[in-house]
This record gives sequence, structure tokens and C-alpha cells, in this order.
Amino acid sequence: MLRRVSELDLSGECQRLGVDLPKVLSVYNFHFWFNGSSAKIVLSLEPPAVASVGIDGLARVYAGEGLDRAELEERLVSVLGLREDPAEFYRLARSDPLLAPFASEWAGWRLRGTGLWWALVTAVCQQNASFRQGWRMLAKLVNRYGRGVELEGEGWVPLPPSPHDVLSDPGKLREAGLGYRADTVVRIAERFVRGEVPDEGELARMEAGEAERSLKTVRGVGSYTARLALALSARRYELPPIDRWVRALASRAYGVSGGEVESAWVNRWGRWSALAVVALTVALDAAPLREALARLEAGRLLPEPGKLSPSTLWSFALC
Repeated sequence: MLRRVSELDLSGECQRLGVDLPKVLSVYNFHFWFNGSSAKIVLSLEPPAVASVGIDGLARVYAGEGLDRAELEERLVSVLGLREDPAEFYRLARSDPLLAPFASEWAGWRLRGTGLWWALVTAVCQQNASFRQGWRMLAKLVNRYGRGVELEGEGWVPLPPSPHDVLSDPGKLREAGLGYRADTVVRIAERFVRGEVPDEGELARMEAGEAERSLKTVRGVGSYTARLALALSARRYELPPIDRWVRALASRAYGVSGGEVESAWVNRWGRWSALAVVALTVALDAAPLREALARLEAGRLLPEPGKLSPSTLWSFALC
């Protein structure tokens, strides 16, 4: 059981920064980590530490022996995006043909971060997969491995499988539907166990291209996967994770050829390029490409209720 080691009231800080905590906690989250009123956020996997954060800003941190309370508190604040000022991103978005409505209605959203290991697994599961397929894989991974911890007074919380869990039973990756992606996850896990992967702090200090190259040394990790993982784990947004979906939408919206999309995207978004990609998936509900293009033509550029999407994922059970 993990004991409560800290309590924080983040409501004042969120209000001061204009952060919409319900949006931060709900987007790209599962029902077993967010129930509409509070979220469980994994701050450390080995050894485990978990924060329980309410939409009202009240937070509790749970951990075992050997973890520093102040470091965990700082980790939580960083994960929630409270150390980041995206004012420039929203300024750029307000005049963008893809994200202008999002900038108006969702200005309080911040990207909720995660550790590098789970960021890489998340990114691998998005390879050549629809939103539904990719996130079902992730939900099944958590379910199949069955890792979790008891929080004092708050009950059982499932945890992502660790690199050691994966290597001890790699067959569960295919049970979760990863297919060929399973081999890549195993290779990533081996690198983590051998201590051959830079941590988030090191990635934050590297030049963006160097950080991307350091992750791409794992076979099966390409630019898309590395860039998405950098955004989720280290808040490195300079390099956009461009896939077929983003390429088609940006080509239509910006009036450029598919081959010109990445340069046009970086020229428009600069150091916020990857954040703009993630925001676009939220704005268009990560809808299949044909539907997303139709919504672009119709000007329907905000999340729509009643369907499985990044903003409603938490209200669906995928496994």
C-alpha cells in the first residue's frame, strides 16, 4: 500500500494561469484513471508513486519509502502543464484555419504529460492505427498485465506495465492486439532495463534533432513515434509528428502539397509544432480521415459530443 505523503491545493495556481483542469485531466485518459471528478496520475512506475487530483485542484500524492516528496510534487505540477506558458501557441492558433475555434473554446487546455517509457509505448500503439485501435491496445495492455497499487484510503489503482513486466511476459503484448508493434515495445523495454535510454531531463537539454535521433536508435521507432514521445514526456514540441492524417488535413487547410506540409507546419507553429498536432487530434475528435476532411470543409472544428474521441475517451471502457 502507498501512504499519503503530500497534499496540495492547485486551484489558485490553475486560476492564475487560466488552466482548465477538467480538460487537462480528461483528454486522452482512461476510465480507470479518470472518473469525471478526479484523476489518478502515475508519477513514478518503479518504485510506484501516484497522485490523486480532483477537478477542483485538490491533490494528494501517494508513495512508498525512498522517493522524495518535493520531487514528486514538482513532477505533478510539471505533468499537469503548470510550468508551461502556451500563450504564444494560443496566439498562433487564433489565426489558424485548423485551430482557431479550438484556441477560443479550449484555451485552458494543457497537454498532460507522462514518463518516457509509457510515452514511447503510447506512440508505438498509434503506428498505422486508428484512434480507437491505438487506445484500445493501450487499455488492454494495462488490463492484461494487471499491475497496480493500493492507495491509502482510495483503493486500487491500475498501473501501466513496466519494462520488466513486459520482458517477463512479452506474449501479453500480442494478446493486447499490438501485432508487429510488440517487437518494438520489447526492444524499447530491453533498452530501459539496460539503462540505455536518456531520461526526460536529458532529452529536455538536448537539441531537438539529437533528442529525436537518440530515440530512433531503437529499431521500429521512427520520426513519428520519437516526436510524439518527446512531446508527451519532455514537452519537446519543435518537431511535429506528421502522419497521413495530419498531412492530408494540413495540405487542404494550408494550400500546400503533401511534401510541403512539414516545412509549412514548422514555419507556422515553430516551437509549438508537436503541440499543435496533438491539439488538432482533440479538435477533430481524431476522426477517420474522410470524416475529418468533411468536418474541415464544413467548419466543424471543435470536439463533438456523443462519440469516442480524445476528449471523451475516459467515459468509454475499451477492454
